[in-house]
Amino acid sequence: MNENQTYKDLRYKVFVGEEFHNCNFSQAEMLGAEFVECAFYACNFERALLTGTSIENCHFFECSFTFSYIFRSQFKYCSLVGCLFDKAMLSTVDFTGTIFENVEWEGTTINSAPLIIDGIEYPVVALDNGWMHVGCEFNTMKWFDETDERESARMEGLRARRFWKKNKEWIFHMLKARGLYD
Repeated sequence: MNENQTYKDLRYKVFVGEEFHNCNFSQAEMLGAEFVECAFYACNFERALLTGTSIENCHFFECSFTFSYIFRSQFKYCSLVGCLFDKAMLSTVDFTGTIFENVEWEGTTINSAPLIIDGIEYPVVALDNGWMHVGCEFNTMKWFDETDERESARMEGLRARRFWKKNKEWIFHMLKARGLYD
């Protein structure tokens, strides 16, 4: 049993049959993480980033996902009881077979299918609410539009600078063509 622990980097971690009590997953990065037959009691997932996260046959009791970002993830055959998703952002989330009981969704944004540009050095995922991923950076489209090669170099060096110089223009043409950016 895991009790009162804090988790931050859960990228590609796998948990099977674990119990979590009063654990803090706030601002945790859960890229590609897998949870199977786990139980979460009064855990805090506020501002957590669940991208490509697989959650199957898990149970959540009085957990908070407030301001969390859940993208291309699945909660399959789970139960969510007394949980908060206030002001969370969900996009392409699979809730197949999940049971919801007394779940609060106030202010939650549920997006339509994103524009995904893959097969390039930094994958791009553009959401219909003005936000996007470029690689691991998540920010507004306006922020990315105003970011020049020098600013991108500060994030990840010469590699990012070259990527942004080469790809920024056509990426934004695609966003405009899809009606995601003016």
